[in-house]
Amino acid sequence: MLPQVSEAKPVNKKKKRMSTFPKSVRMYLVSVTVLPQKEGIDLPRFIQKLANLLADYSTATKVIYKFKVSGESRILSVVQVSNIIGLERTIGGLWRLGAVDVDCQPIINYENFARAIKVADHLTKPNTGSLAKEGLFWMEFNVEYNGKSTDELITIWKKEAEAVLTARLKEGTSIELYKVVAQRKVHVFINAADPEQIDLLCLQLPLMQENGANVQLKCKALQFLEDYTSRITSESV
Repeated sequence: MLPQVSEAKPVNKKKKRMSTFPKSVRMYLVSVTVLPQKEGIDLPRFIQKLANLLADYSTATKVIYKFKVSGESRILSVVQVSNIIGLERTIGGLWRLGAVDVDCQPIINYENFARAIKVADHLTKPNTGSLAKEGLFWMEFNVEYNGKSTDELITIWKKEAEAVLTARLKEGTSIELYKVVAQRKVHVFINAADPEQIDLLCLQLPLMQENGANVQLKCKALQFLEDYTSRITSESV
């Protein structure tokens, strides 16, 4: 059984997943990094401008999450897209602001992937919870399977999905997961009361216990972008 890693109350109870988008909707993880400039840059102000652009574009895009990577000049955004031109215009607006690097990965809800590898339906229903402000982390799993067959990998991954989705359903773990399309890569956003809980969680995951030598894991601390922009210029420390 996985540990319950957060007791923090979510930011809100909005059913953000209950979208009215058509079936043709696609999802993307958009990463925007502000590049260094010789003359320097007012990073908080520049990120505020980026935040203003990373918003819903008419009915063509719907922003699910916007994060600031703590200690870095980087923004992450999970975006639903019903018309790719809306996303392209948003990205074009980001480039007009100045020197940025943009990475755009097509993603799917982890629940859809779990359903495809035969995880039980009651575990793969849309998530109705939300992430909390405090103790927010981003984990990126890159999964290889040297020395194992594809069938063996799928068997392990099914155990993994069952463990994580059961923890969310029964223990209230505050977590959102997305799989990159056509890659063995998963992005995880999770709340934890302290970093040690993240270490404990990773050690207990079936994917790490049974295939850990083939998994590359990155972990970053996050803030909600709106929280960052409201506090960075006004809060005294």
